Amino acid sequence: MKKTLTITVIILLAAAGFADAASVRAVVDRNQASVGESIALQITIDGGEGDVDLSGLVDFKTLSRGTSSSFQMINGRTSRQLIHNYVLIPLTAGGLTIPAIPVTIDGKIHYTTPIGVTISREPPVDSGQRDVYVTAGVSEPAPWVGQQLVYTFRLFNAVQVADAKFQAPEFNGFTAEELEERQSHRTVINGREFIVTEVVFVLVPIKTGTLEIEPAVLQVGMLQRNLRPRPFSGMDAFFGRSQMTTRILETEPITVHVKDLPPKPPGAPFSGLVGRFEIAASLDKTELRVGDSTTLAVTVSGTGNIMDTPEPAVPSPAEFKAYADNPEAQIQPGPQGYSGNKIFRTALVPVQPGRYHIDPIELTYFDVASGGYRDVSTSAFDVTVSPSETAAVDIDVFRGAPVQPPSLKKRVEFTGRDILPLKEGLEALKPQRSLPIRWFGLFLAIPALLFLAVRAVMQMVQKDDSPGRTMADRATHALKSAASSDLTDADFLSTLYRALVSAILARQGVMGTSLTWSEASERLLEIGWGADDATATARLLETIESFNYSGGKLDTQKREDLLEQTRQAVRRLTR
Repeated sequence: MKKTLTITVIILLAAAGFADAASVRAVVDRNQASVGESIALQITIDGGEGDVDLSGLVDFKTLSRGTSSSFQMINGRTSRQLIHNYVLIPLTAGGLTIPAIPVTIDGKIHYTTPIGVTISREPPVDSGQRDVYVTAGVSEPAPWVGQQLVYTFRLFNAVQVADAKFQAPEFNGFTAEELEERQSHRTVINGREFIVTEVVFVLVPIKTGTLEIEPAVLQVGMLQRNLRPRPFSGMDAFFGRSQMTTRILETEPITVHVKDLPPKPPGAPFSGLVGRFEIAASLDKTELRVGDSTTLAVTVSGTGNIMDTPEPAVPSPAEFKAYADNPEAQIQPGPQGYSGNKIFRTALVPVQPGRYHIDPIELTYFDVASGGYRDVSTSAFDVTVSPSETAAVDIDVFRGAPVQPPSLKKRVEFTGRDILPLKEGLEALKPQRSLPIRWFGLFLAIPALLFLAVRAVMQMVQKDDSPGRTMADRATHALKSAASSDLTDADFLSTLYRALVSAILARQGVMGTSLTWSEASERLLEIGWGADDATATARLLETIESFNYSGGKLDTQKREDLLEQTRQAVRRLTR
């Protein structure tokens, strides 16, 4: 009887020990998705705290959505549950496996159970079955070198999107300028209405050959209605009826074949302009007198690299003096590329009377429409110059020297004596007390000291407009804004993100608005940070970004922790 009772007690104690031992498990919100769609992963630790290692998820991009914890007390016994939330974005299609994830608890490694998911390729773009997708294209796949073309990125969305982060291609081999105004319109695809948002760049190829424009990347959050029954009870916060789904969308790469210009024809020099251009000229006065001026205005207008228009050679007669003014440009990038005009003004001053002829001004450019060189010219002008009405100094054009009139100077005459007598003897010299050497040195140093003081003041008040200073000021301003308690969670996280990204870019002296955590880590390593510090700061950026996507509410302590970590990183980067 005693032996049986002892065995029973041992079994009960062992069961209690197993009940108190830590355990881990992993669940997902769905097992089927498309490429670019997100899968919610939840790792639950019962009975302790642990470090989760996601390095084995090579087929997914992972974003953290934070952690939550809960305590329970049943029959006087307490238990704790720690939940880690993640977003997984599959990178390839097919049958993928979320491997067994190691979780280290009190020095011991526990593993979750592997989970299989099926990732399908998205339906065709024109099928109307996608909720959101992106495309990119160029206006001319085979341009001439120097010919402008338009790159258009389009976002199609049939559901509500938020927190879109756009990463443009590098545009290697091109000069690129983004149009400031982004256009939006609605369209219907296969009976389904989409909102289309366009981002447009004007590109000009600067070298020949086959050039590839890399994919553009868009990270976007989608607010979707989840109408399926929830597979797990008590998890409304995780599997709610409305959820934010994070997606990473990429366009296809674009290949552009840039052609070299054909040999230049003999005759007029090539202006270097490529596109479609016209030239016109006007003369404000064709009848004037010697010494008067008339303004010749030459206007080059059209579409293409008009900003590169060279100053035209004005064929003015030898009897005219020419004074060129600074050119005036009115050029705007638009949906069709660069267009506008460039005006060159030259003041012409005749120096001899007569009748003169100003020849047409010619311009040779490459016409992309015809694929050849084209000559355009202005009209000619006839100018009549009359003698000057005044007896002013005439100008000898051929000798380049004025013809002097008779001298009008008068002979200097003696008009009177000084009212004070002049002292010419040695008695006029009187000894003066010598200046002490220290005062003499001080008087000599005063101009130099004043110069140094003025220079120091100018350096203190002079505004630094460099990219590094601009981004550092932006980071500091964002930190001050984040300290306000009136900000919503979304605004608070966006402000922290802007502060940290601006500080990283300020250290490199470049302008920008967004970075991925991997880009942040690489840039920090480039400026000399250690691998651990760079990784920690990049993870902080990822944590801020992940909280922003999760849509969850931050408590006061978490806000203070994120603000303090960001403040320390920004101070280190901008000091």
